[in-house]
Formats: sequence, structure tokens, C-alpha cells
Amino acid sequence: YNMKKVQEIFFLAMGGLLGSVGILYGMTFHYFLLFVAIFFAFSNWNSFIEKVRSGKDYILVFIVYLLYISLQTIFLNAGVNDKAYFGIFETISLNFILVPVYVATLREIMTSRLLKQFLFLFCAGCVLLNLYIVFYLVGKKAFMDMQSTIEFLYTSRFGDNKMSLLGGSLLLEPQAFTIALTALISYIMIFIERRWEMKILCGMMLLLLLFFLSFTVTKAGLLAFTAGFVLVNIYILKKRTWRMRLTLLACVFLFVSGVFVFDGFREKYKERTGEIIVELGNIKHGVYSGGTIAPRVGFIREAYIHVDEFAFWGLGVYAKNRVKEWFKNSDAGLGEFRNVHNTFLHYWIQGGVFGLAIMIFLFGAPFYMMIRNRRFSYLIASMMVVIIITNGSTILLDLNNSRFIIVLLLSMFYYYGDTFRQIEKAIIR
Repeated sequence: YNMKKVQEIFFLAMGGLLGSVGILYGMTFHYFLLFVAIFFAFSNWNSFIEKVRSGKDYILVFIVYLLYISLQTIFLNAGVNDKAYFGIFETISLNFILVPVYVATLREIMTSRLLKQFLFLFCAGCVLLNLYIVFYLVGKKAFMDMQSTIEFLYTSRFGDNKMSLLGGSLLLEPQAFTIALTALISYIMIFIERRWEMKILCGMMLLLLLFFLSFTVTKAGLLAFTAGFVLVNIYILKKRTWRMRLTLLACVFLFVSGVFVFDGFREKYKERTGEIIVELGNIKHGVYSGGTIAPRVGFIREAYIHVDEFAFWGLGVYAKNRVKEWFKNSDAGLGEFRNVHNTFLHYWIQGGVFGLAIMIFLFGAPFYMMIRNRRFSYLIASMMVVIIITNGSTILLDLNNSRFIIVLLLSMFYYYGDTFRQIEKAIIR
């Protein structure tokens, strides 16, 4: 009993930390999880092995991928003279293998109540971190001149990439992804929670997170939240009365109208829209420099030019440096960029056909389980939409700020889909 309680406490603490400071310090949190997993394993070895064996098929896929990359490093790329990046082995071991192993060991303690608490703390952690960032960027000015403060946050894109934050770092795209995901979860929690004080608290978190998301001015984050929001409302609105539907639409309208009051919001989004229009015109003339759509089209074009180098076997430990060389020598003006800004393309370049298959498996396994069990979850599907859309515009699954929570959630969707479904049923009560 005591060990189960310790597991529950750590799991809930992890939810709060992954929404806040836990993502700021590189792989530090992964090593802490490794220590915890070893501790739980030795505290009850037989039970640990039994739980891992029950989820072995999922874990074995990533172990095979690690073996493939190892063999690839030894044999396939022996003649490549580029600089090798061996951190790939740490990434696969501490994320794609360790995290699913840890999730598999939660089988005895995972309940709908515990999962709800985890999701709430994840959202609360994200709110607290971003509130800190607001005061970190503007200081006392936040209380003196609210309108100019908010306009500054829009024009600065919420501080953009923060390379020195509480002794760690936080990139803008992972930050926007986490905000979009927690905003969607907070919205769903309004309908799941039974107590009015919790509904109000979740509603307040939602409003704050939507403001934070708008500060980032990231198209992928806004699109991801909107798509997930629409999907989950297909379920919610079918189960609720017309009064609830009209109230919901009124709240959304009031929030959107309120945001447009700020000049900084209008000007920054007008600027970003203008950039998109200009870059779409540039693409037609073969110009791929810029900061929105054009470079991403250029990344795909450049990968297509070099597809014969990675299409089947992949480039493994040499992938990162090779991509930099492609961009540096490109005639498309991509020299300032360091990666392909697309998770699926990134792992295809890294692992070839096998790497692409791993991504399809990772993102497809939760849907497979829903189909196999004939129990579709709008909660899982809406969160998956956020994860997939944001990974399509940047390599979130290769960034320390975001990789842990993505792999953790995808593993939880696979192993505990029925628990998510139980939470979801509270919406129709």
C-alpha cells in the first residue's frame, strides 16, 4: 500500500513539473525518472517485471529501433565523414524506451481519479510557469500599465526563445505546444469536473492559457488548439442541451472579441498574415527565405533533392550535421536554419524507412487500440490532433522542452485508453 501511495505522489508531481519547470533543464528530468524507475523496480522486482512484460510489445518496437540505429552507426554510415551526433542513443533510451516502461508500471495505480488529478496539475503547472514568464519579461510594469504590457507581450512574441529562464531554457514552439495542449485539457476539464469551484478554476486557467497562446503568435499552436477544440465540441455539443451550446458559443465569442481590443494583437497578427501572403508569392518564384511558410516548403524541397541519401536506410548519427550542410549549401536561402521543422521528416532522415515507420507507429498506436477495442475517445483524439499538427511544423519530438510529455501522453493513450474514456463519460452526466 505505501509503495503504491509513493507511486501516485510521484506521478502527480511529475504532472505538475512537466507543465512547468521540469521541461527547462534538458535531459535532467529523464535521469530523475530513470532513478525513480530503478527504485520502484528494486522495491518489488517481480511485480515490476510482470508489469513491463504486460506491455512488452509496445516497448519492444523502440528497442528494435535502438538496435537498428546501433547497427546503422557501425555498418551503414561507416564511410560518412560528417560529424556524428551520438546523443541520439541517449534520446532513444531515456525517452522512447524508459518512458513507456515507466507508464507500463502504472497499471495498478492508474484510475480515472488519479488521471484527472494528473491532467489538472499539468495544466496548473503550465499556468504558473507562464505567469512567471510574464513577470520575468515585464516586471512591475505588469501592474502599472496593463495595456502597454499586453501589447509588448504580443510584439515580442512572449519573449520568443528564452535561453536563460530559471537556469534553463525554453524555446517558443514547445512553449506554444504545451500551452495549446493544456488550454484544450482545461476546457475539457470544465465539463468533467462535478464541483462548481473546480469548474470555475478550470475556466480561469483556460482564459489565461488562451491569452498566453495568443501572445506566442504561433500559427501551428493556434491551429492545433482550434482543431482540437472543434473536434471535442462535436462530442460535447451532441451530449449537452441547446442552452449549454449557446452559453459555450457566447463565451468563445466574448473571449475572441476581448482579445481583439488590444492593438498589439491586431498589429502582430496583421504583420504575420502579411508575411504569409508575401511568402506564398515568393514560393512561386522559387524564393524560400522567410519566417513562416516559405522556409518549411524549402525544407521539404531540400529533403526531396537529397532523398537518395536517406530514403531507405537513413543517416542516423550523421543526420543533424548533414541537414545543416544541405541548408548551408542550398540555393534557397536556408543557411540560417538547423533542422527540417517537421518531426516526421526528421525521423525519416534519421532512420530511413524504419524511422518513418516508428513515427507512424508512435502516433498511430493509440488509434489502433481504439479501433481494436471499439471504443473511440474524443478526449484522446482531440489531444492527438494538437500533438500531430504541432509536430508537423517543428521537430517537437526531438526537443527536450517537449519530447518527454509527448512520449508520456502517447504511451498513456496506448496503455490506458479506457481510463481516458471513463473520464470522458463524465461529460454526459
